Amino acid sequence: MPSVAKVTSLENVFVIFVIGGPGCGKGTQCAKIVSKYGFTHLSSGDLLREEVASGSARGKELSAIMATGKLVPMDTVLELIREAMLSRAATSRGFLIDGYPRELEQGKRFEAEVSKCKFVLNFDVSDETMKARLLDRAKTSGRVDDNEETINKRLVTFHEHTTPVLDYYAMNNKLQTIKAEGSPEEVFYQVEMVFKECCPKLKPCLDECKVIFVVGGPGSGKGTMCAKLVQHYGFCHLSSGDMLREEVASGSARGKELNETMQKGELVPMTVVLQLLREALVSRSSYTKCFLIDGYPRELQQGLKFENEITECAAVLNFTAPDDVLVARLLDRGKTSGRDDDNKETIMKRLVTFHEITQPVIDHYQGQNKVINIDSNNTVDKVFVQAKEAMKRFAS
Repeated sequence: MPSVAKVTSLENVFVIFVIGGPGCGKGTQCAKIVSKYGFTHLSSGDLLREEVASGSARGKELSAIMATGKLVPMDTVLELIREAMLSRAATSRGFLIDGYPRELEQGKRFEAEVSKCKFVLNFDVSDETMKARLLDRAKTSGRVDDNEETINKRLVTFHEHTTPVLDYYAMNNKLQTIKAEGSPEEVFYQVEMVFKECCPKLKPCLDECKVIFVVGGPGSGKGTMCAKLVQHYGFCHLSSGDMLREEVASGSARGKELNETMQKGELVPMTVVLQLLREALVSRSSYTKCFLIDGYPRELQQGLKFENEITECAAVLNFTAPDDVLVARLLDRGKTSGRDDDNKETIMKRLVTFHEITQPVIDHYQGQNKVINIDSNNTVDKVFVQAKEAMKRFAS
């Protein structure tokens, strides 16, 4: 990632307060907004928990306060939010402050001391629906506060504290209420309409990005070429395989599930790979405008699903070389790689599989005049001359 200037003021950042009762679905909608518009999602509750988990002096103080059941001081919450925003502001398109303000004084203090909010997104759901959703969640959540008596108390508290907030921002023409009884897709359609009305110049974060699919048989040198193109043009290189390994290494809940799947020898679901790619694209879209997605799509359905759910690809960079050249390269690599799959029998099987699966991808995008063939049966320098020239138009 290129270096970015440190931000010291939040005066001009784009801030949206996100409000809604327990079970209204605002977390799901925030994830959709992040995915489409590249905003940064901040939850005051998550920030408090992270600070406690960090073991810092402030975290220990917070832990002691929360253990006694007392409310965390407003100054501390504001400080945590401000710090989180400052650390992310240089590369963020805007901030969704989730579940905040919980009471009017919090909102006024935030706008006076941190930044003005552009508007308030209020997810409106009836108490009956919220209660039903929370009780349904209780069957699997294991959360002690997901019982009917506690839910009723939470809803009463929510309305008592939040009604003055909604009234205040309605009076200031900043309240945007979403009827959130429908499906996540129906609700998000309303959210998109609000964004179009309130910020017509804001485009989906991937609209201005170019995505290049990079394909080529094993030993074609596409990884080497991607690295050189990144160095020359400042593109961003994404490998689905690397992302899967990084997610497993992170120890996240999703990483643990992926590890179990891979240990069993099962294929990772396409939806998971797409989600990882989407997250990587969105998180990097503020500082790069061209992505090289290496070794993807491996089959046509992956490409079609990517374009349908994330964004259109601008081109397919196809590194070609005769099979006997690829075999020779891989056998030569096998002398030092220590990889079990660098033997002739396995290599031949891999090439047959590659051609069977990848040819429909090439044929499909050839029909759209998107395929750029690079003859990789040459020296690294000569192949790079071709690749550099082919990619020049995507660098502007």
